[in-house]
Amino acid sequence: MDPAGPGARHRNVLMGRNQRYALITGGNRGLGLSSARVLARRGWSVLLGCRDPRAAEAALTELRGEGGTAHAVAVDVADPASIAAAARAVAGLTDRLHAVVNNAGLFSHREEHLPGLEPRTAVQMLLTNACGPLLVVQAFLPLLKAANGASVVNVTSEDANADTFDGEYTCYRMSKAALNAMTLNLAIALRPHDVLVNGVDPGWIPTDMGGAEAPGSITKAALAVADAVELADREKTGRTVLAQ
Repeated sequence: MDPAGPGARHRNVLMGRNQRYALITGGNRGLGLSSARVLARRGWSVLLGCRDPRAAEAALTELRGEGGTAHAVAVDVADPASIAAAARAVAGLTDRLHAVVNNAGLFSHREEHLPGLEPRTAVQMLLTNACGPLLVVQAFLPLLKAANGASVVNVTSEDANADTFDGEYTCYRMSKAALNAMTLNLAIALRPHDVLVNGVDPGWIPTDMGGAEAPGSITKAALAVADAVELADREKTGRTVLAQ
């Protein structure tokens, strides 16, 4: 049962007809939160996907304090059951979803050299960085189709490019290369439904994953993500842009 009551749910769904909604996985911090800030300032209602909604409380307070509309959505992109539950939760807020940003990612310094890679970490990294984004799109596809013009933005990395290979971080590179393949193929699959699928490479930016010494700009990266979400040229799909 909807704790807010059927009347409140009905009002939320009606609001969705005039409001643009974007789900951002890993949206409670780092690039996800920075992208949410940009979209909220542009009038979007942002859905911050994170494994524990309590981790998004500070982000929600900030966004709402600036006049934005924001909600937390519990989702573990490595867990199909959690993804399905998240799709049901979002359907209780809106009958259409205008964008999905697959931002949640996993990186491990321990796998810098192959002997340091733990099997459990390898599986979790592939689930989080590659399989998860695909399953998220699949679960939210009915809502994306209902928007009559939606976008999927996959946050990738230049580490997936063969000309950067140096023998380190093999599993992370492999997972992002798989994500890039998904972007290209899914762009073809979803073109008939007017759902654009593109990638954004944020560069090396100062986040929990990238580290404080990263030279890139998280602001530029967030703007690139938001611009990809709002892409007006419906022919531009299956592409990856570099933010820096």
